[in-house]
Amino acid sequence: MREHPFPEELEKFATGNLPAGLFWRTARHLLQGCPLCKTLLESQYKNLLNSPGSQPVVLDRGLSALRSHRRHLRREEIRQRKTAKLLDGGGGCEALVDRSEIPLRGVGMLRALLDRSWAVRHENLREMKELARLAVDVACRLDPRWHGKSNSADWQARAWGELGNAHRASDDLDEAERAFGISFDFFLQGSGDVNLKVRLHDLYASYLGTRRQFDLAFASLDIVHSTYLELGDQHLAGRALVTKAIYLHYSSRSEEALTINQWAMSLIDKDRDSDLLFFSVHNQLWFLVACGRYAEARRELFKHLADLQAIDGQIYKLRLHWLQAQISAGLKNWKSAEEGLLQVKAGFEQEGMGFHAALASLELALVWMRQDRHAETEKMVLEVHEVFVALRIQREAFGAIMVLKEAFERRIGTVGLLEDAVDFLRRWYVNPNERFTPRGE
Repeated sequence: MREHPFPEELEKFATGNLPAGLFWRTARHLLQGCPLCKTLLESQYKNLLNSPGSQPVVLDRGLSALRSHRRHLRREEIRQRKTAKLLDGGGGCEALVDRSEIPLRGVGMLRALLDRSWAVRHENLREMKELARLAVDVACRLDPRWHGKSNSADWQARAWGELGNAHRASDDLDEAERAFGISFDFFLQGSGDVNLKVRLHDLYASYLGTRRQFDLAFASLDIVHSTYLELGDQHLAGRALVTKAIYLHYSSRSEEALTINQWAMSLIDKDRDSDLLFFSVHNQLWFLVACGRYAEARRELFKHLADLQAIDGQIYKLRLHWLQAQISAGLKNWKSAEEGLLQVKAGFEQEGMGFHAALASLELALVWMRQDRHAETEKMVLEVHEVFVALRIQREAFGAIMVLKEAFERRIGTVGLLEDAVDFLRRWYVNPNERFTPRGE
């Protein structure tokens, strides 16, 4: 989107002859305080007033419309603050529906809905999706008196993009694909705003990654990263790299992921988004563990321990404790690893995260197997088999568990087989197309 109106547009704005859509876009630009356009506009008014047959009535009408637009913006700012306060108090969409004094319309409400939907993305996926869906409804009903065709299309593109991301986070990928398609259709009808464009590509890259279309996701994220750097936003450029590093790890390129993630950490502003800092540090530990660099992982853990422990949320803390236990196991600190994995197993079971609990159980069995505690290992493997039966996991993953069960029932299970099964299930969880190949085959 071009930064300034053309001089001929400012001339038509001054005389009241600018079409409605361009008029409001020009008015919004002027109200932002652009000194260049303000000077040019003042010269246009002076030329009109000094010329024969000047039209003060037209000038008054233009100034009156500008003041009216300013009042409209103030009303929307108030509506945004009221809506945000109500949503921050809990209750989600139901709280808005019950509060008739805050009408479900306007760009102020739309901004508050989108901000809140993004804020709860790690805490409440249901609320995230409901708020994004309501934002789509509000965006579709923006008042044409204040929003031209392109501006309305921009807001609808943004709302549909956020809804697509909410569907993606909820693993409803078909609905996510539909929402992103609608979003990009609206974007093509809009102003072409570069900030909106990079935002949509950022969200769509996450969808591509979830679909395991990693090459397309990498290309999209490279565009996002470079565009944010051009816009002068290093923090969001860093966030794009955090996502790219995760997908590199999912593609079995963990060493590359370490390099990219380290770069991302140098760009992130922790005062702007402490959660993003947590994820980048957590991921660095995760990649180091995947590469078998346990001593380095332990050093990084202690280096960033204060930032890691500052994060709220039981799931976050469980994942951090899990990494600590894996580091201990890699360094052969068996007692620490066992205590950590028992704690993590119980925590995941309490949270209803059956697959994670079962995987932690197998890692615990591997710790025992490495200490020649065969009876405990066999018992745990058989228990995990029953958990996977109850979870009804896909055939390929269940096949790995059946191989384990049969081997340990026949007392021929080995450390190598158990290691292969654990490694496979970790990879299968992020890529269901993985195939289990036990060692020696």
